[in-house]
Amino acid sequence: MKTRTSLKQALQRGQAMSEYGVITAAFFGFTVLSWPFLVQLLRALSTYFQSIYYVIQSPIP
Repeated sequence: MKTRTSLKQALQRGQAMSEYGVITAAFFGFTVLSWPFLVQLLRALSTYFQSIYYVIQSPIP
């Protein structure tokens, strides 16, 4: 009886680890594939903030 319980727990643990592996691989794959898009977003945000600071620091006519 004890071996059945431990075998069942081992199978459940294996399923959980495989699900974790699939989710982690999907997350890292999405990150790698979307990296150029993220770089463009960061550049756009930087340009936006630079333009705001330029307007704030410009003398009032």
